[in-house]
Amino acid sequence: MLKKLTTALLAGAIGVPAAGAFAADDYAGHTLVVGVWGGDIERLLRENVAGPIEEETGASVEFVLGGTGDRMARIYAEKDNPTMDVAFLNMYEAPQALSDGIVLPPDPETDMYKAIWDGMNNGCYAMSLVGLGIAYNKNIVSEAPEWEDMWDPEYSGMIAVAQYPGSEGDGLIGVAARLAGADEHDPDAAFEKLQGLKPIAMTYTNLDEIFAMMDAGEVAMAPMISGYVLSALKEHPDIGFSFPTDPGPVLVRDMLCLVKDSPEPELAKMFAEKALGVANQTDYAEQIFFGPTNSMVELSEEASADVIDTPEEVESLVQLDWPYVIEQRSDWTQRWNKELLEQ
Repeated sequence: MLKKLTTALLAGAIGVPAAGAFAADDYAGHTLVVGVWGGDIERLLRENVAGPIEEETGASVEFVLGGTGDRMARIYAEKDNPTMDVAFLNMYEAPQALSDGIVLPPDPETDMYKAIWDGMNNGCYAMSLVGLGIAYNKNIVSEAPEWEDMWDPEYSGMIAVAQYPGSEGDGLIGVAARLAGADEHDPDAAFEKLQGLKPIAMTYTNLDEIFAMMDAGEVAMAPMISGYVLSALKEHPDIGFSFPTDPGPVLVRDMLCLVKDSPEPELAKMFAEKALGVANQTDYAEQIFFGPTNSMVELSEEASADVIDTPEEVESLVQLDWPYVIEQRSDWTQRWNKELLEQ
């Protein structure tokens, strides 16, 4: 979809208080606590969100880095006396946190809610879009692979999978079920299909180790979530990334949640407005390949080609029944380890 880059004109256009709305010391001595992933996500949030807030208000922004499991544990444990103001969660965790009264519902009257594509603010505010596709060694796999290619006997013993439980494994179960003519509600069909991937070359826990095995020619393909992967490919010219079409990639969406009864609700709202704003979401797309949820973001054709950035593209993706998937994870972990990894 051809788009024209108009970042500068639209930057900060959704409900961000106008410059001068706060005196520089209005929030001096206040600290906003944000739970989020590290790496480039933390860097962009410091540059586009935390830095401007600190300059405009006099407040400090503290990042607590880690995975969503750490954040979920903290905000649940602190339900009656929260110390975290903003928590980034996965798309399947946000509705549960809202149902349990841990986070605030997204406010449909706010500009930042209205700027996000319809239907994406589920539990919390939709922050970014990525999809589960296939990373592959271009010297071994000559063309961008479809899912079924992972079952090609030519690549037997050269397929890697991510550690389970996790979104990558959930997505692969959903894909395997669909290739078997079912969906994730028929795990028997999925796990029978997964048998065809054995023997698994390796279970990876981070990109460095899986890319090293791919560069060495030991792994031909591995299901991976776009975003970080696409960002890392510049360091690995022999590795490619494919968004399959039959079925399509599995949708994964990060959510920005405002913690209920947090110590700094006004600063938390400011943070959300800037994080969801055009400037930050454009940088997410162009620098780390996380698709924007803000409908006012307009990317160059080149940037748009590498990310999921329209409702039509979202509709083309595989969307799992996440509440059902989460209920099955304990059982599926046992089956994954026993039936796929033979542990």
